[in-house]
Amino acid sequence: MINETEQAAADQLQRLNGPQELQAAVLALLLPAGSQRAARAWRVECETFERAAQIRDWVAQLSGAARLPWLEALVSRMRGQPLSERQALLEATRRVMSARGIQRPIDRLHWLAMRQRLGESTAADTRAAATSDLAELPQSAVSAIAAFSAFLARMVPAEATELLDTAPTEAGLLWYASVMAPWEQHATVAPCEPPDTAALVHALQELQSVAWMQRPLLVRGWVGAATKHSRYGRLTDLAADALRLSSALLDSPLPPELARHYGGAPQGNNP
Repeated sequence: MINETEQAAADQLQRLNGPQELQAAVLALLLPAGSQRAARAWRVECETFERAAQIRDWVAQLSGAARLPWLEALVSRMRGQPLSERQALLEATRRVMSARGIQRPIDRLHWLAMRQRLGESTAADTRAAATSDLAELPQSAVSAIAAFSAFLARMVPAEATELLDTAPTEAGLLWYASVMAPWEQHATVAPCEPPDTAALVHALQELQSVAWMQRPLLVRGWVGAATKHSRYGRLTDLAADALRLSSALLDSPLPPELARHYGGAPQGNNP
């Protein structure tokens, strides 16, 4: 149930349109909970913006399930701003994300998704033949699924709300094994070893070149395994956000069980 305070904050955010207001809101939505360094970086980036403090207060009223939909909506609005404003947002985002000296796995997904939504897609130029049979994927695609899944395994299905660049949890390892099981008889499946940034981007580009009919099947496999290995079958906000960002990066619709995680939260309207 949405409370009146959150709905009032959502109504205010719905009215934001100027580049400085949008930047203040986007950066506030990206702040890790409880990080003083990141909060100081946000204040430096937004110190000359009118209503910045008010905007951060509105963002603070949003539930965990509402934050990512609002981030997507506000970044989409930013796409209509001049190139210089979009570039300024990405530069400020990088500084805020780096303020703690280490970047969270979810930050990397946020960064890739923001670039895509702002028109700087990392998608590969080629497209594979259209077939819905995941078993027919070549070894290169299976290796990319393994690398990207290993990256997600630090967040899906995580019980913690904050994870740094650490090894996957036991639940994450079980999730990875479940996700990769369909390919064990047809291809070489690597151990669950999270990739570095360059390898992550390479894996993403490989997955973006997979036929469009196959990508939703892959996302559904990730989400189905996540609910199976989550406590009481309920995704945490962190796991749901990681899966939603991944779905967007693959231009895939949200599976119903993932969409339901965000169903009760007020959301901005994406153009």
